Amino acid sequence: MIFAGIRWLTATAQQPGTLIPVKTNKVSYLYGTRAPITEGSAARQNGDFIKFTGPARIEWTIQVTAAGAYEVRLCHAVKYATNGNRVTIASGNSTINYKLLPTQGVWGTGSFERILLKDTLTLKAGNQQIILTIPWTAKGDPVMDFRCLELIPVAARLSIEADQMEALRSRANSDWLAKAGYGLMFHWTSQSVNKDGTQKSYTDAVDDFDLKAFVKMVKSTGAEYVLFTIGHAEPYCPAPVKSWEKYHPGHTTKRDLIAEMADALNTESIKLMCYFPTHVVAKYQKVTEKEFSEINNEVITEFGQRYGKKVVGYWFDGWYQCFEEYPNVSFPDFFKACKAGNPDRIIALNSWIYPAISEWQEFWAGETASPVELPKSGTVERGPGKGLRYQSLIIMEPYWVQEKPEIPDPRFSVEELSEYIKECMQQGGAVTINIGIYQDGSIGKKALKVMQGVKAQIRK
Repeated sequence: MIFAGIRWLTATAQQPGTLIPVKTNKVSYLYGTRAPITEGSAARQNGDFIKFTGPARIEWTIQVTAAGAYEVRLCHAVKYATNGNRVTIASGNSTINYKLLPTQGVWGTGSFERILLKDTLTLKAGNQQIILTIPWTAKGDPVMDFRCLELIPVAARLSIEADQMEALRSRANSDWLAKAGYGLMFHWTSQSVNKDGTQKSYTDAVDDFDLKAFVKMVKSTGAEYVLFTIGHAEPYCPAPVKSWEKYHPGHTTKRDLIAEMADALNTESIKLMCYFPTHVVAKYQKVTEKEFSEINNEVITEFGQRYGKKVVGYWFDGWYQCFEEYPNVSFPDFFKACKAGNPDRIIALNSWIYPAISEWQEFWAGETASPVELPKSGTVERGPGKGLRYQSLIIMEPYWVQEKPEIPDPRFSVEELSEYIKECMQQGGAVTINIGIYQDGSIGKKALKVMQGVKAQIRK
């Protein structure tokens, strides 16, 4: 996603051309970028989807252990309605035809959306092909951006639905996020620099972090929560977390900046949430699926037990790619690990522009960069983040990490930002504003002025 350059990685454990097993008790995902055969006007995009601009086909080889009927969901984006654009999905003599219609979501018409198709696909036992075809397109019209096909065994529909309902029942209350209205995110990382362009070692930067000045600055903005990075492109942690040190030797610190920050913020009635780069922490593409889950669960469990109620939420990055790489990961187990030390803690699994990868989370990660469509009764209505507490994450500067001494002018005026936050709050949503931060913990004067203006508008 946004933070670690992960979007450009193309090597995968399941290389195109490998046999894809179809699960008998869970949803199976056929990603366009994993299709070994692609023909016609279809090309992979950097965002890990396939763009269809004309007639084309893609093909997977699947392994089916239990013959039967499978429902099919199409995860895709279509911007314009046309008279004749259709998609055909076929395996053997079984075929589904679907007329492509505009999709909807927070980015408006053309957002990625997951659509359950009317007909089912009958699959035989054994190895076979599934072929997705755009047979014909209206001249000059765009077709679709394709993420994946999702195969749902009809025989297991009730158990799959039961898991989803259990996830919904297990969610912690996120009303406090809506009441807070807005908070600040800080990508304070091993790549952050000082105002003069110099850079201390990460350990020295943690030791010298001016927490008193930082909390005073946050308070002056009216933000009621802070989302602070724990690691980023490089696996550094500003605290002595043993399991983190176990998997990333030399990348932890003696000073526990997280505990100190939580205590200092809580004194001012400001909550602390933490950002984790899942792919970096759990060594995405460098370990097996079992090891990936074990690292995640071990680190997150220790972290949660260490900080308890001092940390009220987690924002996990890279999940749409991690799940594509490791499709058998247990979300219930990960969710349980996230609740260690604080069962009321809320979490978000970043799926970027795509629909949520799992119901085992409370709020939408909302990586939007700029304001998008408003929530409906506190949640996202369609497309990315559907059914989750609305939380949009926008950037004050045109980047996420302050890697240079100069800070450009803010992207939003006081009036623009205040109006968006007000409208989101009225509909039960929250807005998180990422602000460039120097290594000493200070931010740009212009960004600070904007946020102080927002406070005057909203915290009346």
